[in-house]
Amino acid sequence: MTLLPHRSSTRSRRPSAASPAASSAANWASPPRAAEVDHPVLETARLRLRKWREDEAVRISAARTNQATAHFLPFIPQPFTVEDARFWLKDLAEQAAAGTRFNWCVADAATDQGLGNITLFGIHVRGAVRDAEVGYWMHPEAQGGGVMSEAIQGVAQWYFAPANDGGFGGRRIFIRTAASNTAARRTAEKAGFRHVGTERAAFEIGTHVDDKITYDLLITD
Repeated sequence: MTLLPHRSSTRSRRPSAASPAASSAANWASPPRAAEVDHPVLETARLRLRKWREDEAVRISAARTNQATAHFLPFIPQPFTVEDARFWLKDLAEQAAAGTRFNWCVADAATDQGLGNITLFGIHVRGAVRDAEVGYWMHPEAQGGGVMSEAIQGVAQWYFAPANDGGFGGRRIFIRTAASNTAARRTAEKAGFRHVGTERAAFEIGTHVDDKITYDLLITD
């Protein structure tokens, strides 16, 4: 994974795994706050993780309008219109400015076409506890082939890297999904995450309340 020098016009205020080896205690003594970290552009072998552009609203609308999204994320409007996509982009910018999340368009490195989305949210830095949650979705055309697992690994590698090496300095990253969402679960497992817990009847989907599955990845894994 390559971390490209990048400073966005708006500072960000506020998944086998590719985790780097643990660094010296000095590197981890003072992790950054999310509000102090610029939104990085990340590159993997096949992908470029960057911000979405306003002119990609139609692509986002098409990716979010499908039966799987309606079933597993019933709070997302269907169809997900171009106006919904524009509002979502505006909301992302506001959350970035507020320091609550990092969000990337998962783009093909060769064509720059948006293939999906990955977001890092719920970022907690409390003493030695430094964790964050990952969410993701793919355009139906781009599913399969391990694209999202590769993107998650790239984000995890940046998140675990110490701040003085251009990373965030995190220690734990986790994914939560419905027990019946086999595609999301395969993606997490392929990215190297471990199944660490099941909460019964804790994840609402379109037809019922499913069990909630938690996966995580540590810097030491």
